[in-house]
Amino acid sequence: MAPPRHGSRPHSDGTKYGHKASYYASSEPSAGLYGSKREHTSKGRRYRCDKPNAEHEECERKLEKLQKAHQKVVESLRIALFRSHMKSKNYGDAEKLYHETVIDRDPSKTEDTEMLDLEHSFADMLMEQKKFLEAEPISRAVWERSKQCSGPPSDLSKKSHRQLCSILCALGKHREAETMHMRVYQGGEMNAWVLENGDEVSQRRREQGELKKGKENQLEVWNKRREQNGVRDHRTIQSGLCLIRFLEELIAAVDQTGGTDAERRLNISLKEAYKCEFEWVLGEIWATRAVPEPNVNVLGAGHKLGVSLFCRNKFSAAEEIFTTVWKGRNSQLGEQDVSTMSSGGMLVKSLHRQGKNEDYLGAVKILHPVWHAKLAVMKHVDAETLSIGQTFAQAYYSLEDWPNAEHVYRLILYHKSRQSGCPPGEIEDARWLLGQTLYNQGTAKNREVEIVLGDLYQQWNTRSPNSNTTLQCGQMLASSLSTQTGRANDALNVALKVFDGRGAAVEKSVPYLDSGRLYGSLLLEDENLSEAERVLESMWKHDAKGAEEQKMRLKCGHLYGQALAKRHKYPDAKRILDAVTADQGAVLPAELPEVAETRRLLEEVNRLDKEKKRVKRNSKRKAGLFG
Repeated sequence: MAPPRHGSRPHSDGTKYGHKASYYASSEPSAGLYGSKREHTSKGRRYRCDKPNAEHEECERKLEKLQKAHQKVVESLRIALFRSHMKSKNYGDAEKLYHETVIDRDPSKTEDTEMLDLEHSFADMLMEQKKFLEAEPISRAVWERSKQCSGPPSDLSKKSHRQLCSILCALGKHREAETMHMRVYQGGEMNAWVLENGDEVSQRRREQGELKKGKENQLEVWNKRREQNGVRDHRTIQSGLCLIRFLEELIAAVDQTGGTDAERRLNISLKEAYKCEFEWVLGEIWATRAVPEPNVNVLGAGHKLGVSLFCRNKFSAAEEIFTTVWKGRNSQLGEQDVSTMSSGGMLVKSLHRQGKNEDYLGAVKILHPVWHAKLAVMKHVDAETLSIGQTFAQAYYSLEDWPNAEHVYRLILYHKSRQSGCPPGEIEDARWLLGQTLYNQGTAKNREVEIVLGDLYQQWNTRSPNSNTTLQCGQMLASSLSTQTGRANDALNVALKVFDGRGAAVEKSVPYLDSGRLYGSLLLEDENLSEAERVLESMWKHDAKGAEEQKMRLKCGHLYGQALAKRHKYPDAKRILDAVTADQGAVLPAELPEVAETRRLLEEVNRLDKEKKRVKRNSKRKAGLFG
């Protein structure tokens, strides 16, 4: 055995490697030491390898976070751009953005309210394009997902419910929409959302023609709204106005049914019941009006209430309501608003029907701006405007303001003549009113009277020669023709037809006497004295019953005395004129021109009678001298 190398220290086990050999020979660390050298080396290598992996994972996490944030930003920008395109009606680009946004999203995520809202908006866009079939499944899906949230319905759930019901109605599925509304209405306590669906139930029934059921439900909702929100709440008022529309349609529907007498009698009582309920509901709404000015909806209810009272001849009550409505609408909407002018027109009609001179003046003051405003703002004059114009002209007519009445009647006739589809009868009525106004202005307008009434009389005389209107028109025409040079024969022919027509009537009153007066006077001018005497004698002997008849009989008596005088029957003429003068003193004021005219005629007859007697005496004396 060789001796150990210098400096080496033999190990206890006798090997020449000493402690190094024991280090490599054992993997266990020495007792009491941190670790072996090998172990330190292995840990250092592992640390150097694990550090890059952790940094990589951290970077991946940050990258993923950034990508999600980027995706969120891009998605928000897409949604904003989608809404912008939708608002500007750029539907093609909006639809493209919508599909790009939702393609990677999980539709089962009910908590994603942003996406639900996006889908709801997309369904709205489809509805705007009338693509209801495409919109229905999207809207239904949004509603089904939004209603799964616990608790009260969210705003999105309510919006999607309304949207789906609207789509169903557009597709004609009114019953399904009614069922959806009814589930909400019957499924909870009476809050605003539940009552809203109650109103919608009524409308769905209305759309299906179930007017009675709809009206009953609407009445129930209206009463519940009054209990909960008060009578002045705008939703309560709207619900009441919906009830009014149901009653209007029920009243109109009653008029279209009933074939037998029993059914008609039943319908009359049913219609009266609906009208009473109609007025009651309107009265309840009108009673909620605020002081000093009701809102627009209450004013609308007041206008309808006024119309209903007007139709029942309650003109004073209607006037009171229309005064408030007209002032309120004039203040809130302006005097040129159609509804303002309509209320002004009804106010004037209510005043006019009460027949007081001050009411006519009030009517003119109200209607003057209304009528002219309507003519100024309306391109095509409608029926309501013409109706207001007629009331306006009637007010002037009642005040005997003939020039202004003529002006308005001319405008009415002009617009009706130019209006396509206007019934011929309405045009004839307008011409007749204008003709009367012209006639009342005296002889200066006689030529215009002939132009306006000439053709009209011919038409009416062909259709119904003995009607009161035809004969009255003929009377005015004959009177106007009589003052025109060279038209005496025309006037006489028309006057004869009128006189014969009046004579054929069962009741002979003032018009009959007036026609005899005119015909007799024309015969006198034509020197047909015997016929004039015959006609005027019958007028004088007429048994006048009223004051007006007596006045007209005295006019005929004056002409009768004149006819007798022209035939040199002076004693008879004197007798008749004495009687006329005596009766005139009892009936007419002494200062009237016709009273003075009769006295002058009587004096002239007395003078002629004396002259005749004197001539006769002289003739006898001469005959005696030369006999």
